[in-house]
Amino acid sequence: MFAAFVTPLQAAECENSPRGLEQFHSAIRDIEAGERSRPLTILHLGDSHISLDTFTRGLRTRWEERFGSAGRGLMPGVPFQYYAPDGFNLAMTGPWSIASSLPADASGPFGLQGFRASAETSDAVMTLEAAEPFSRIELELYGGPDTGAVLLKLDNAAALKLATRMAKPGLLRITVPAADARRATLRPSGSGPVHLLGWAVARKGAGVRYDSYGIVAATAAITNRWDKDIVGAQVAALKPDLVIFGYGTNEGYNNGLDVEAYSALLGGFISLMASAAPEASIALLGPFDGARRGSGEACSGGWATPPKLALLRDAQRALAEGRGGFFWDGAAAMGGRCSADDWARASPPLMYADRVHLRRKGAERLSARLWEALMTGLHGEGVCAPTKPSPD
Repeated sequence: MFAAFVTPLQAAECENSPRGLEQFHSAIRDIEAGERSRPLTILHLGDSHISLDTFTRGLRTRWEERFGSAGRGLMPGVPFQYYAPDGFNLAMTGPWSIASSLPADASGPFGLQGFRASAETSDAVMTLEAAEPFSRIELELYGGPDTGAVLLKLDNAAALKLATRMAKPGLLRITVPAADARRATLRPSGSGPVHLLGWAVARKGAGVRYDSYGIVAATAAITNRWDKDIVGAQVAALKPDLVIFGYGTNEGYNNGLDVEAYSALLGGFISLMASAAPEASIALLGPFDGARRGSGEACSGGWATPPKLALLRDAQRALAEGRGGFFWDGAAAMGGRCSADDWARASPPLMYADRVHLRRKGAERLSARLWEALMTGLHGEGVCAPTKPSPD
């Protein structure tokens, strides 16, 4: 396998003109020049590849090593099995109800996190324990005329009662100073139903805040089931410098995918993001290479490339170019078509036998390549292109 080889001169050229990443790099320069105190903020949305920290860990670690940690956003409670973000222990007990925006018939309010945790009685308890202290906690709730209050307890301090009742239903954001707390406990007060969409911890100083929200089996269509007003308000409050879209794997395995309709759908969501965060750069991640048994262009051993994967990447590339965004080709970063089969057969294997999901070593390798691409402006195939390969 080969990695991109970039000379210092090429890297400097890319840093000076990172097509589609201009605003993100401008924010980096301001922070490094000491001209900005607000954290470098990144929002990453997608499917199973980012549902856990296996892939995002390499990105987050590198950004935090360079800028420091300013905290991160979290999904509500434990919305699916194995949700365990690095540096946190999360738990729920009692009668919490988790709603997912994944089903096509999902209803009710959803935000960027794609889940909603609801409860009404005080025996429903949610806890967050952080490895590092945090200076404030942010709650994102859905409030309305009939919603109740939540009790928030930080470490051993007295619980705060926070009302969620609002005349007009919608997003309610509550920020509470935490005085270097490590533990937060949340429960309904018993005065009516409460609906938690997500929460976040923040730390003092600039640093980087990298919020990654992935849902197993998600396609870009999931965004159609999120409340646009809530999402717009969340993004406007977050003020991201970079928004990353990591959808495409599951769509690419759908032989019946209408690529034109897909482009229109994803383009509409990108427009919503751009409207809510006009100062953010937009990055589209073309899906990694994959293979399956059955129809498609043959690789080896009976495995074949799903025919829609390449067409979907082409659509994403066109969207990025048309919107002034950044496109990174995940398949090219792996080595091109049939590399998924190669990675699954490698010793040790870099991909699971399903030729879809990355093993830890494979995830580490690709996250390093994506981080380099985002930080230098090196695209997956051709822009600021390397002149020669070098062995990995």
